Amino acid sequence: MSQDLLLETVYPHSPEQVWQALTDSRILSAWMMDNNFEARLGHQFQFQSHSLLGQKLTIYCEVVEIKAPKRLVYSWKESLTSQPSRVTWILTPVEGGTQVRLHHSLKKGTSVFGSPISFIERGNHTTMSYSIPSISAILPPKPRSCKVEKDSQPIWEFLNRQTDWHYWLEQRLAEKLRQLHR
Repeated sequence: MSQDLLLETVYPHSPEQVWQALTDSRILSAWMMDNNFEARLGHQFQFQSHSLLGQKLTIYCEVVEIKAPKRLVYSWKESLTSQPSRVTWILTPVEGGTQVRLHHSLKKGTSVFGSPISFIERGNHTTMSYSIPSISAILPPKPRSCKVEKDSQPIWEFLNRQTDWHYWLEQRLAEKLRQLHR
């Protein structure tokens, strides 16, 4: 069974400009993580970062679909032996810019960014679609009470682990696009 994280946002830039930020390795490094990405079907690449504690994080990926400037799909593995998840970027022209949809499909029980995850399930998957309005919302405070499913962690813990995608999409990518296309 898969678990889904779905984020959508609109940037006031053309699909070609957003595509460049998603597929140019140097630009991608500036807003996301160091990488050796190439926009080529079958290309195996890595994202690399360091945690606050200095631990090296390597994400192993492979480009599995590419349709410039509309759709990019790559696998995502936190270790060579882990089950891959799938990251899908869909760019759609809209009035005044480009709608970007990020879909990260996770296998149940896999981890994201080095932490075990749990989900509040609704049917076969969980879909989250919202944006973070400011950096202060990146790590929300622990609520006094929250819904907990049997044998799972509170939903706020899941949300805290997903903030990297939100931060990259809502803060870092938006900022990088503004810098590139002033």
